[in-house]
Formats: sequence, C-alpha cells, structure tokens
Amino acid sequence: LDELCRELDRLDPAARRSIDCRNQRRVIRAVEIVRLTGRPLAESRAQPPPSARPGPAAWPRFFCLSRTTEDLRRRIDARVDAMFAAGLVEETRGLLGHGLADNPAALQALGYRQAVEFLNGVRTLPETIELVKARTRQFARRQRMWFRHQAAAEWLRLAPEDGAATTAEAIRIRLEQAGRTPETG
Repeated sequence: LDELCRELDRLDPAARRSIDCRNQRRVIRAVEIVRLTGRPLAESRAQPPPSARPGPAAWPRFFCLSRTTEDLRRRIDARVDAMFAAGLVEETRGLLGHGLADNPAALQALGYRQAVEFLNGVRTLPETIELVKARTRQFARRQRMWFRHQAAAEWLRLAPEDGAATTAEAIRIRLEQAGRTPETG
C-alpha cells in the first residue's frame, strides 16, 4: 500500500493529496485509472462517458430496471430469507476457517459481516436477518441514486409479475421504437 501511495504521488500528486492512503481500495483504483488512461484522475473523471457525448452514440447504452418500493422490499426480504435458509451462517462459519476474518473486502459483502457478528454473539439470528434485510434495502437505494446520475440510461418500471421474458420484450420494443436493433447497434 505504501508503494502504491508513492506511485500515485509520483504519477498524480493532486490525486494523492485527495485520497486517504489508508483506504486501500481507493488507492488501488486511483493508481489503476492513472495507469490505464495515462491522465490525472481529475481529468479522467471530468471526461463524460462516450454514451453521454452528443451524436448517435448518445442513445441509451444501458437500461435501468426499477420496481416499486413495496415490490423491491418484498423481493429483498424473500432473497435474504432464502440466503439464510440455504445456509449463509454455515457458509460463513466455513469461510472463517479459511481466513474470511482476515479479508476486510470480503467482510464488506452484504450478509457476511452480519453473519460473523451473529456467530460472535453480537445479536440473535432473527435480529441478524432483519439487519441484513435493512442493509440490503439501503444498498439498493444507493444503487438507484447512483444510476439516476448516469447519462444515457433508459429507465424501465417493472411490475411485480414481470419476469425476464417480459423485461427482455420491453427492452426490444424500446430499441425498436428508437430504430435500434441488435444488427444496427
């Protein structure tokens, strides 16, 4: 990490001053961006993505799927219940035996940290399950906010009963309406 911080200081002193060198993930990402682009981090961030530039490529490059809050909550709750029913606690116990506790990035994954805390007696299993549900809903909210600020995204609202086939058909229709097909890009 120290070596990467020195490299960042050499390649992009302004980025080095703005990034906490104790945050390994941010340091690695900053060095990666500077190495890949050959430009300072601030300059790379200032450049709009190709999908946001004027011209034919400005039509949506990707679709964002959204659901009502109630539907999303129900789906998240069901998914978390299924994760625990499928053995998340036992999986976590096994991973702890293989070094999970020594991997801070892995412990950031939704569910693992809370399962470790349950195994350490911090809270009961029902409290742990509810906490994972709450954290997952918070994560979904942050994802929606992040995607709202992305250029050239086309939003599609899905009904609770909409599955993969219905969603694919809705996307096909939107592309067709815009004169875009898989053949034309």
